[in-house]
Amino acid sequence: MVIYSFVFSSDDEGNLKDVSLVRMFLMMHPWYIPSTELAKKLLSKYQEEDCSAETRNRICHLVRYWISEFPAEFDLNPELSEQIKGLKVLLSKEGNDRQSCLIDIESVPSYEWKRQVTQRVPSLGKKRKMSLLFDHLDASELAEHLTYLEYKSFCKILFQDYHSFVMHGCTVDNPVLERFITLFNSVSQWIQMMVLSKPTASQRASVFTQFILVAQVSTLPVTNDLLRVEGSAQA
Repeated sequence: MVIYSFVFSSDDEGNLKDVSLVRMFLMMHPWYIPSTELAKKLLSKYQEEDCSAETRNRICHLVRYWISEFPAEFDLNPELSEQIKGLKVLLSKEGNDRQSCLIDIESVPSYEWKRQVTQRVPSLGKKRKMSLLFDHLDASELAEHLTYLEYKSFCKILFQDYHSFVMHGCTVDNPVLERFITLFNSVSQWIQMMVLSKPTASQRASVFTQFILVAQVSTLPVTNDLLRVEGSAQA
């Protein structure tokens, strides 16, 4: 079985033979099998009477790597977390303290912040003046600001969000991905506004040139910005 082939993807010390392949499997497996089902199969394999000590040790190393690389999956999936805790308890009962220490599920931090979508709080005090102009920023500085905004949004998107979008074809009950799409569209509209706010063709061309430079910054390749410039040109 494919799942069990990954159990033997490491040596007795847990050193992976092909890190990228194992990581890809652990990242993409929800397309084919739920994480709770994967954990169940690994636990069942461990409990088989004919399962060798070597295989059990490698199962523990695989689970350890799974937790270390994708901790958010365990924090945001209580059922999965309980299954792994069950394996840790089983190891302790059998006196396998060394293997039990490999499965450090208790140290997984909270990732609830990833699922929180910030809400804008209306200001009750004096309204501040805000400027959407970028004349004081060069291309690299503007690219850095836009990249930071996208980075913060990307950090909150989990694989489950993409999976949900593909399965349902929409962002219903998927506020994190919906917020990211809204950010993209908002910046696109801002670029359109910057272009259309200029009265002459030469001034608008200058704005286009500025954003094309932003998208072409070699150290910060902002592909989305190039798409936004293209969308603005078609608007």
